[in-house]
Amino acid sequence: MTIRTGFFAAASVAAVFGIPVVSPLAAQDVDEARPIALDIAVDAARRNLPSAVQARGALRTASAQRLSAIGAYMPSLNMNMGTGYTQGAIFFQGNLVPLTGNAWNYSNGVSSNLEIFDAGRRLFELRRANAQLDAADASSIATRYDIALQVKQQYYAVLAAREGASAARAQLEQAEAQLQASVARVGAGAATKSDSLRSIIQVGNAQLQLLTAENDLRVANAALTRLVGSDVAVTALPSDTSDVPDQAALPSLDDLERMAVRGPAVEVAQANVNAARMSRRGTRTQYLPTLSMSFNYGLNNASPTFASNNVLLFGQEAATRQTYNFNLQFPLFNGFNRESQQVTANVALANAEANARDAQLAARQTLTQQLRSLQTAAARVEVQLASIEAAEEDLRVQQQRYQLGASTVLDLLTSQTQLNAARTALIQARLDARVAKAQIEALIGQDLP
Repeated sequence: MTIRTGFFAAASVAAVFGIPVVSPLAAQDVDEARPIALDIAVDAARRNLPSAVQARGALRTASAQRLSAIGAYMPSLNMNMGTGYTQGAIFFQGNLVPLTGNAWNYSNGVSSNLEIFDAGRRLFELRRANAQLDAADASSIATRYDIALQVKQQYYAVLAAREGASAARAQLEQAEAQLQASVARVGAGAATKSDSLRSIIQVGNAQLQLLTAENDLRVANAALTRLVGSDVAVTALPSDTSDVPDQAALPSLDDLERMAVRGPAVEVAQANVNAARMSRRGTRTQYLPTLSMSFNYGLNNASPTFASNNVLLFGQEAATRQTYNFNLQFPLFNGFNRESQQVTANVALANAEANARDAQLAARQTLTQQLRSLQTAAARVEVQLASIEAAEEDLRVQQQRYQLGASTVLDLLTSQTQLNAARTALIQARLDARVAKAQIEALIGQDLP
């Protein structure tokens, strides 16, 4: 039964007794949305959300930095080629001599440089790059499960909104049935006009509840559509159940604690500690000497083939050169820059270690909080199921008593209000249980049964 049909029924019944009824806004049907499974929604969000794209980019950047750290052990290699054109005359022994021969000259060269000893700087840089890559990998996993948490929360919100709409429809049907019974009793002289007025108010409230529930469902669908990155509206599968997670299928508390302290957030913090430690060790290498070697080869001639072929240039054979250089550097004093960098590295390491300790404590705190939330929500579900059963029976008894004139309309309204409150509390308890499980999965970086 739709809101508008219920309104016409209420209005026609009320018109018999001259009771004014204000027409509510016509409720539109809930927007058509394509049902989508939860796992498909999570996969789509992991592909499309900006945070997922950024996490993949950070992982690629860390991999490139590690490759650069490995390349620092390899010699650099450069090649150059050039050509020039010369014309005019030069002074030679006090006489102006015109230039003769080929006006064009060509050159090429090869140079290479290799750092032989750096006091371990490149090694620590490589280890730091490895730690940063580990941090990026753990951060990518954390982002994946954070996205899954966002999608699951919104997906469960859609289910809760749908349950709320169903509960609002049931409330409206009960209110309309109550209105008809009240009008019948007023017509028979067994009740006062106040009973019909209160029943009409109850119908109006139920209509507003249904309008709000359907609007909540539209909003929840729109939020889920954005997370998924779909061009068309999507919604949760109607076949999805509202059962709470099975606590018996969860790992033991000790296993969950071990998973939590090795979760993505803790791994990121620990990888940052390793990177800060390697950076500090790298700054200490500035107090030691470095040794590098370079090699240069160059050729100048008049041959466009850029090759040494004994072609004479200004009466001489093509000029070639090979140079080997060894360079030893030992910094003695650089204005306390090394000391400043050492202090900065020590502070960064202390901060990273503090963050790592706090990440472990936060993981244990979050696990305790969410596990207790899950257990509490599961208990609330059991209580509310029993409350709904009792409230439905109480409402049935009160309806019969009211029809027999053994109770008042206030007793009937009180029973219906209790039933509506129990239904709302059950929906919220189911939502809290599902979200608590999703929070635990995001914390440990694993899917739970």
